[in-house]
Amino acid sequence: MGKLTARKVETAKTGKHGDNNGLQLVVTSTGARKWVLRFMLAGRAREMGLGSYPEVGLAEARANAFEARKLVAAGTDPIEARDATRKVDAHASKAIPTFAQIATLVVGDAQAQSTNAKVKYQWARHLGPAFCAPLLARPVSEISTLDVAAVLRPVWESKPEVARKLYPAIRRVFERARVILKAEHGIVMLENPANWSDMKAQGFSKPRTLSRGRHPSLPYPRMPEFTAATRAREAIAARILEFLILTNVRTDAALRAEWSEFDLSAALWTVPLDKLKDRKHRSEPMRIPLSPRAVAIVQEMAAVRSSSFVFPSRASNKPFSNMALLTVIRRMNATDDNKWTDPVQSKPIVPHGFRTSFRTWAEEVGRFPHATIEEAMGHAVGNAIERAYRRTDVLELRRELMNAWAAYCEPNAESKIVELTAAFAL
Repeated sequence: MGKLTARKVETAKTGKHGDNNGLQLVVTSTGARKWVLRFMLAGRAREMGLGSYPEVGLAEARANAFEARKLVAAGTDPIEARDATRKVDAHASKAIPTFAQIATLVVGDAQAQSTNAKVKYQWARHLGPAFCAPLLARPVSEISTLDVAAVLRPVWESKPEVARKLYPAIRRVFERARVILKAEHGIVMLENPANWSDMKAQGFSKPRTLSRGRHPSLPYPRMPEFTAATRAREAIAARILEFLILTNVRTDAALRAEWSEFDLSAALWTVPLDKLKDRKHRSEPMRIPLSPRAVAIVQEMAAVRSSSFVFPSRASNKPFSNMALLTVIRRMNATDDNKWTDPVQSKPIVPHGFRTSFRTWAEEVGRFPHATIEEAMGHAVGNAIERAYRRTDVLELRRELMNAWAAYCEPNAESKIVELTAAFAL
């Protein structure tokens, strides 16, 4: 029998009160009571908490101490054994995450690492219902290579451009899941279900490499009539298209243009580095000279200003969507008498194609120096050594170039210009 009794446990004063074989009742100065087992293991003294009194009574404390001493006798640390049991219990009580839950984490990380609105959209689309619907609600640990193959097979040959991005995105979900399952659920995922060797065993071969295609573009002689068509539409997307044409920037830079970047008194737009695709060879933002019509478009947007973005979406303080520009071109093709298509490719034009229209015009009609045109395109001018000594962005030469381009794009006949209202259409 031990030295303690139920009465002694209740009335013990501040200090440590031994019972038997290392079991102690510790009473603090506040009167709180707890059970502690002292033991030796591998020549080292250890203390193990066995709970607080009265939640754990004397009999239960003795029973717990007895079980712990049996582990010590067998050479096992009872503290480590208890921690392992608690971890297993915690893992067992926690629901296994679904593919959708892990995919949300992966998409969030990928979007945070990119400044390109199109890239952000593609990550969300590829790992969303459009392609991964059969996987989304399933616990990630239950998904097999056959399940992954079933998702990829419909696009592998018919849409290789999708397959080349969808497959690594799915594989990344399982890489993230492997870490989470081990750390939070005690589950070891031995193989990634999207492992390429297993995919090959299912008959997959690498998606065919796509040659870099040309963006469908409008021949530059048709630019005046396209400008007239955009001005006839009461839509912010139409204003963006004309602004895109007049500044010759890439789509993402125009969509994310903010009021703080503009100095309209100097007819100048300064695009920050993080909004430039060519930022790798730049050390400073890109200055864009604005033609009078480009300035007028920005001033027109000021009348319906609703956020920090010059071209706001209906969503709270978010930029316009790239898909909206494609939508307005599609609508123009559906309603206008003239079809806005690339005559060589027989495909509807796309926003990026206007850079081709500009470049071709500048070479064939504008007759401006090659370096000026390249600077206006946002391309690296010269080799690395030449760029190291170059100290100009030929702003005034580019201003002449962009004013000439704006004059060329001006409708030949007086066109109807529709003013934007606060309640605008796409």
